[in-house]
Amino acid sequence: MAERSAWSPVALGEAGLVVGLGALLACLPARLAYALGEGAGALAYRWDRRHREVAQENLAQAFPEMRPIEVERLARAVFSTLGRSAVDVARSGRLLRTSGMDAVILEGFERLISARDRGRGVLLIAAHFGPWEILPLVAALRYEPIHLVARPLDNPWLDAYLATLRRRGENHIIRKQEGLQTILRVLRDGGTVGMLIDQHIREQDGVVVPFFGRPASTVPAAALVALRSGAAVLPAAILREAGPGRYRVRIGEEVTLTRSKDLKTDLVENTARFTAAMEAMIRQRPEQWFWVHRRWKTHHPLDPRLTLNVQRLT
Repeated sequence: MAERSAWSPVALGEAGLVVGLGALLACLPARLAYALGEGAGALAYRWDRRHREVAQENLAQAFPEMRPIEVERLARAVFSTLGRSAVDVARSGRLLRTSGMDAVILEGFERLISARDRGRGVLLIAAHFGPWEILPLVAALRYEPIHLVARPLDNPWLDAYLATLRRRGENHIIRKQEGLQTILRVLRDGGTVGMLIDQHIREQDGVVVPFFGRPASTVPAAALVALRSGAAVLPAAILREAGPGRYRVRIGEEVTLTRSKDLKTDLVENTARFTAAMEAMIRQRPEQWFWVHRRWKTHHPLDPRLTLNVQRLT
Protein backbone atom coordinates (compact mmCIF):
# COMPACT_ATOMS: atom_id res chain seq x y z
CA MET A 1 0.00 0.00 0.00
CA ALA A 2 1.34 3.42 -0.94
CA GLU A 3 2.15 5.91 1.77
CA ARG A 4 -0.74 8.28 2.41
CA SER A 5 -0.33 12.01 2.00
CA ALA A 6 0.67 13.53 5.32
CA TRP A 7 -1.98 16.21 4.97
CA SER A 8 -4.88 14.06 3.84
CA PRO A 9 -7.94 14.17 6.12
CA VAL A 10 -7.73 10.40 6.63
CA ALA A 11 -4.07 10.51 7.70
CA LEU A 12 -4.64 13.43 10.04
CA GLY A 13 -7.79 11.90 11.49
CA GLU A 14 -6.17 8.52 12.13
CA ALA A 15 -3.17 10.11 13.79
CA GLY A 16 -5.26 12.42 15.93
CA LEU A 17 -7.45 9.56 17.10
CA VAL A 18 -4.58 7.21 17.96
CA VAL A 19 -2.42 9.82 19.69
CA GLY A 20 -5.40 11.25 21.56
CA LEU A 21 -6.61 7.87 22.77
CA GLY A 22 -3.07 6.94 23.76
CA ALA A 23 -2.74 10.05 25.87
CA LEU A 24 -6.14 9.46 27.48
CA LEU A 25 -5.41 5.83 28.35
CA ALA A 26 -2.05 6.82 29.83
CA CYS A 27 -3.74 9.28 32.19
CA LEU A 28 -6.70 7.21 33.34
CA PRO A 29 -6.58 4.96 36.41
CA ALA A 30 -5.27 1.55 35.42
CA ARG A 31 -8.44 -0.40 36.11
CA LEU A 32 -10.56 2.00 34.07
CA ALA A 33 -8.07 2.09 31.20
CA TYR A 34 -7.90 -1.70 30.95
CA ALA A 35 -11.67 -2.02 31.27
CA LEU A 36 -11.99 0.31 28.28
CA GLY A 37 -9.44 -1.75 26.37
CA GLU A 38 -11.29 -4.99 27.05
CA GLY A 39 -14.58 -3.32 26.13
CA ALA A 40 -13.12 -2.11 22.84
CA GLY A 41 -11.91 -5.63 22.10
CA ALA A 42 -15.35 -7.07 22.84
CA LEU A 43 -17.03 -4.51 20.58
CA ALA A 44 -14.53 -5.22 17.82
CA TYR A 45 -15.30 -8.93 18.08
CA ARG A 46 -19.00 -8.23 17.74
CA TRP A 47 -18.88 -5.61 14.97
CA ASP A 48 -15.79 -6.49 12.93
CA ARG A 49 -17.16 -9.53 11.15
CA ARG A 50 -14.27 -9.84 8.70
CA HIS A 51 -11.53 -10.09 11.33
CA ARG A 52 -13.70 -12.19 13.63
CA GLU A 53 -14.16 -14.76 10.86
CA VAL A 54 -10.45 -14.68 10.03
CA ALA A 55 -9.56 -15.36 13.66
CA GLN A 56 -12.09 -18.17 14.01
CA GLU A 57 -11.00 -19.82 10.76
CA ASN A 58 -7.32 -19.59 11.68
CA LEU A 59 -7.90 -21.01 15.15
CA ALA A 60 -10.11 -23.84 13.92
CA GLN A 61 -7.46 -24.97 11.46
CA ALA A 62 -4.53 -24.48 13.84
CA PHE A 63 -6.30 -26.45 16.61
CA PRO A 64 -8.49 -29.03 14.84
CA GLU A 65 -9.07 -30.83 18.13
CA MET A 66 -11.06 -27.85 19.48
CA ARG A 67 -14.86 -27.84 19.46
CA PRO A 68 -16.57 -24.83 17.79
CA ILE A 69 -17.54 -23.39 21.17
CA GLU A 70 -13.89 -23.55 22.28
CA VAL A 71 -12.77 -21.82 19.09
CA GLU A 72 -15.30 -19.06 19.69
CA ARG A 73 -14.19 -18.64 23.28
CA LEU A 74 -10.54 -18.42 22.25
CA ALA A 75 -11.32 -15.95 19.46
CA ARG A 76 -13.08 -13.69 21.97
CA ALA A 77 -10.02 -13.89 24.21
CA VAL A 78 -7.83 -12.88 21.24
CA PHE A 79 -9.85 -9.70 20.71
CA SER A 80 -9.87 -8.95 24.43
CA THR A 81 -6.09 -9.38 24.54
CA LEU A 82 -5.64 -7.03 21.58
CA GLY A 83 -7.66 -4.38 23.40
CA ARG A 84 -5.66 -4.77 26.59
CA SER A 85 -2.38 -4.80 24.67
CA ALA A 86 -3.25 -1.45 23.12
CA VAL A 87 -3.62 -0.11 26.66
CA ASP A 88 -0.30 -1.72 27.60
CA VAL A 89 1.46 0.21 24.85
CA ALA A 90 -0.29 3.48 25.72
CA ARG A 91 0.75 3.14 29.37
CA SER A 92 4.24 1.73 28.73
CA GLY A 93 5.95 4.98 29.65
CA ARG A 94 5.70 3.95 33.29
CA LEU A 95 8.32 1.28 32.57
CA LEU A 96 10.85 4.11 32.24
CA ARG A 97 10.49 4.56 35.98
CA THR A 98 12.48 2.15 38.11
CA SER A 99 9.40 0.92 39.94
CA GLY A 100 7.67 0.10 36.65
CA MET A 101 10.11 -2.69 35.87
CA ASP A 102 9.09 -4.46 39.06
CA ALA A 103 6.06 -5.70 37.11
CA VAL A 104 8.24 -7.47 34.51
CA ILE A 105 9.35 -11.08 35.02
CA LEU A 106 12.44 -12.03 33.02
CA GLU A 107 12.70 -15.64 31.87
CA GLY A 108 15.72 -16.99 30.01
CA PHE A 109 17.67 -13.71 30.03
CA GLU A 110 20.82 -15.62 30.89
CA ARG A 111 20.65 -17.07 27.36
CA LEU A 112 20.65 -13.57 25.93
CA ILE A 113 23.61 -12.44 28.03
CA SER A 114 25.59 -15.57 27.19
CA ALA A 115 24.95 -15.14 23.47
CA ARG A 116 25.93 -11.47 23.56
CA ASP A 117 29.15 -12.21 25.40
CA ARG A 118 30.34 -14.36 22.51
CA GLY A 119 30.78 -11.11 20.58
CA ARG A 120 29.24 -12.19 17.28
CA GLY A 121 25.96 -10.37 17.67
CA VAL A 122 22.46 -11.55 18.62
CA LEU A 123 19.45 -11.86 16.33
CA LEU A 124 16.18 -11.83 18.27
CA ILE A 125 13.30 -13.33 16.31
CA ALA A 126 9.84 -12.39 17.51
CA ALA A 127 6.17 -12.42 16.60
CA HIS A 128 3.13 -10.18 16.92
CA PHE A 129 2.55 -11.75 20.29
CA GLY A 130 1.32 -10.10 23.48
CA PRO A 131 2.09 -6.35 23.67
CA TRP A 132 5.02 -6.83 21.26
CA GLU A 133 5.75 -3.10 20.95
CA ILE A 134 6.87 -3.06 24.60
CA LEU A 135 9.50 -5.77 24.13
CA PRO A 136 12.22 -3.41 22.76
CA LEU A 137 11.74 -1.02 25.66
CA VAL A 138 12.18 -3.81 28.21
CA ALA A 139 15.28 -4.97 26.34
CA ALA A 140 16.77 -1.47 26.45
CA LEU A 141 16.07 -1.09 30.17
CA ARG A 142 17.20 -4.53 31.36
CA TYR A 143 19.74 -5.53 28.71
CA GLU A 144 21.00 -2.88 26.27
CA PRO A 145 19.61 -0.78 23.40
CA ILE A 146 18.78 -2.89 20.37
CA HIS A 147 18.18 -2.30 16.66
CA LEU A 148 14.67 -2.98 15.31
CA VAL A 149 13.98 -3.85 11.69
CA ALA A 150 10.71 -2.18 10.74
CA ARG A 151 8.62 -1.29 7.71
CA PRO A 152 7.32 2.31 7.67
CA LEU A 153 3.59 2.65 8.27
CA ASP A 154 1.44 3.99 5.45
CA ASN A 155 0.37 6.96 7.61
CA PRO A 156 3.49 9.13 8.09
CA TRP A 157 2.15 10.72 11.29
CA LEU A 158 1.49 7.36 12.90
CA ASP A 159 4.85 6.13 11.66
CA ALA A 160 6.59 9.04 13.39
CA TYR A 161 4.57 8.46 16.58
CA LEU A 162 5.39 4.76 16.64
CA ALA A 163 9.06 5.45 15.86
CA THR A 164 9.22 7.72 18.91
CA LEU A 165 7.86 4.90 21.10
CA ARG A 166 10.27 2.37 19.61
CA ARG A 167 13.33 4.59 20.12
CA ARG A 168 12.81 4.92 23.85
CA GLY A 169 15.71 3.68 25.92
CA GLU A 170 18.08 4.66 23.09
CA ASN A 171 16.85 1.89 20.81
CA HIS A 172 17.48 2.26 17.07
CA ILE A 173 15.29 1.59 14.03
CA ILE A 174 16.58 -0.02 10.86
CA ARG A 175 14.20 0.62 8.01
CA LYS A 176 13.79 -2.33 5.68
CA GLN A 177 14.91 -0.22 2.74
CA GLU A 178 18.27 0.41 4.44
CA GLY A 179 19.21 -3.10 3.38
CA LEU A 180 21.00 -6.15 4.58
CA GLN A 181 24.39 -4.50 4.99
CA THR A 182 23.19 -2.24 7.82
CA ILE A 183 21.89 -5.23 9.78
CA LEU A 184 25.06 -7.21 9.19
CA ARG A 185 27.21 -4.29 10.32
CA VAL A 186 25.33 -4.05 13.63
CA LEU A 187 25.69 -7.78 14.27
CA ARG A 188 29.35 -7.90 13.31
CA ASP A 189 29.93 -5.10 15.80
CA GLY A 190 28.42 -7.32 18.51
CA GLY A 191 25.04 -5.58 18.60
CA THR A 192 21.53 -7.01 18.89
CA VAL A 193 18.91 -6.87 16.12
CA GLY A 194 15.22 -7.68 16.50
CA MET A 195 13.04 -8.94 13.64
CA LEU A 196 9.37 -9.91 13.43
CA ILE A 197 9.02 -13.01 11.26
CA ASP A 198 5.41 -14.20 11.65
CA GLN A 199 3.40 -12.49 8.91
CA HIS A 200 2.53 -13.53 5.37
CA ILE A 201 4.82 -12.36 2.58
CA ARG A 202 4.36 -12.68 -1.17
CA GLU A 203 5.51 -16.07 -2.40
CA GLN A 204 8.02 -14.54 -4.80
CA ASP A 205 9.72 -12.91 -1.79
CA GLY A 206 9.32 -15.72 0.73
CA VAL A 207 9.73 -19.43 1.35
CA VAL A 208 6.86 -21.77 2.17
CA VAL A 209 7.40 -23.58 5.46
CA PRO A 210 5.13 -25.26 8.05
CA PHE A 211 3.36 -23.12 10.62
CA PHE A 212 0.76 -24.88 12.78
CA GLY A 213 0.84 -27.74 10.29
CA ARG A 214 -0.08 -25.58 7.28
CA PRO A 215 2.04 -24.10 4.48
CA ALA A 216 2.88 -20.46 5.23
CA SER A 217 4.83 -18.09 3.00
CA THR A 218 7.48 -16.66 5.32
CA VAL A 219 10.18 -14.02 5.08
CA PRO A 220 13.64 -15.66 4.81
CA ALA A 221 15.57 -12.51 5.75
CA ALA A 222 16.28 -13.65 9.32
CA ALA A 223 17.80 -16.89 8.05
CA LEU A 224 19.95 -15.01 5.53
CA VAL A 225 21.16 -12.60 8.21
CA ALA A 226 21.98 -15.45 10.60
CA LEU A 227 23.88 -17.43 7.96
CA ARG A 228 25.94 -14.47 6.80
CA SER A 229 26.69 -12.98 10.21
CA GLY A 230 27.18 -16.01 12.43
CA ALA A 231 25.05 -14.27 15.07
CA ALA A 232 23.24 -16.25 17.75
CA VAL A 233 19.51 -16.61 17.01
CA LEU A 234 17.15 -16.47 20.00
CA PRO A 235 13.34 -16.44 19.99
CA ALA A 236 11.84 -13.72 22.17
CA ALA A 237 8.35 -12.84 23.35
CA ILE A 238 6.58 -10.63 25.87
CA LEU A 239 3.47 -12.09 27.48
CA ARG A 240 0.75 -10.40 29.44
CA GLU A 241 0.43 -11.80 32.94
CA ALA A 242 -2.50 -11.67 35.34
CA GLY A 243 -3.11 -8.18 36.69
CA PRO A 244 -2.91 -4.79 34.96
CA GLY A 245 0.46 -3.90 33.51
CA ARG A 246 2.26 -7.12 34.43
CA TYR A 247 4.42 -8.94 31.88
CA ARG A 248 6.73 -11.88 31.38
CA VAL A 249 9.60 -11.55 28.88
CA ARG A 250 10.64 -14.96 27.65
CA ILE A 251 13.90 -15.69 25.83
CA GLY A 252 13.85 -19.16 24.29
CA GLU A 253 16.69 -21.52 23.64
CA GLU A 254 19.12 -20.61 20.87
CA VAL A 255 18.08 -21.99 17.49
CA THR A 256 20.81 -24.09 15.94
CA LEU A 257 21.48 -23.28 12.29
CA THR A 258 21.77 -25.90 9.62
CA ARG A 259 24.33 -25.33 6.87
CA SER A 260 24.91 -27.09 3.59
CA LYS A 261 26.51 -26.16 0.30
CA ASP A 262 23.21 -24.85 -1.06
CA LEU A 263 22.09 -21.40 0.16
CA LYS A 264 18.47 -21.77 -0.95
CA THR A 265 18.11 -25.01 0.98
CA ASP A 266 19.67 -23.42 4.05
CA LEU A 267 17.27 -20.46 3.82
CA VAL A 268 14.26 -22.76 3.68
CA GLU A 269 15.35 -25.08 6.47
CA ASN A 270 16.48 -22.35 8.86
CA THR A 271 13.34 -20.31 8.22
CA ALA A 272 11.38 -23.44 9.12
CA ARG A 273 13.39 -23.78 12.34
CA PHE A 274 12.78 -20.15 13.28
CA THR A 275 9.07 -20.47 12.50
CA ALA A 276 8.84 -23.63 14.60
CA ALA A 277 10.39 -21.73 17.53
CA MET A 278 7.72 -19.04 17.19
CA GLU A 279 4.96 -21.63 17.00
CA ALA A 280 6.18 -23.30 20.18
CA MET A 281 5.89 -20.01 22.07
CA ILE A 282 2.47 -19.21 20.62
CA ARG A 283 1.09 -22.63 21.55
CA GLN A 284 1.81 -21.88 25.20
CA ARG A 285 -0.43 -18.78 25.19
CA PRO A 286 -2.45 -18.85 21.94
CA GLU A 287 -4.85 -16.10 22.97
CA GLN A 288 -2.00 -13.61 22.80
CA TRP A 289 -1.05 -14.07 19.13
CA PHE A 290 -2.35 -11.94 16.24
CA TRP A 291 -4.84 -14.45 14.80
CA VAL A 292 -6.75 -11.73 12.92
CA HIS A 293 -4.00 -11.69 10.25
CA ARG A 294 -4.40 -13.87 7.13
CA ARG A 295 -1.19 -15.77 7.75
CA TRP A 296 -1.98 -18.73 5.49
CA LYS A 297 -2.89 -16.98 2.23
CA THR A 298 -0.52 -19.02 0.09
CA HIS A 299 -1.82 -21.82 -2.12
CA HIS A 300 1.70 -23.14 -2.67
CA PRO A 301 2.80 -26.43 -1.10
CA LEU A 302 5.68 -26.71 1.35
CA ASP A 303 9.04 -26.04 -0.22
CA PRO A 304 10.40 -29.36 -1.55
CA ARG A 305 13.83 -28.54 -0.12
CA LEU A 306 12.52 -29.11 3.40
CA THR A 307 13.82 -32.23 5.11
CA LEU A 308 11.63 -34.51 7.21
CA ASN A 309 13.46 -33.53 10.39
CA VAL A 310 12.72 -29.82 9.88
CA GLN A 311 9.03 -30.52 9.27
CA ARG A 312 8.90 -32.47 12.53
CA LEU A 313 9.96 -29.35 14.41
CA THR A 314 6.34 -28.18 14.20
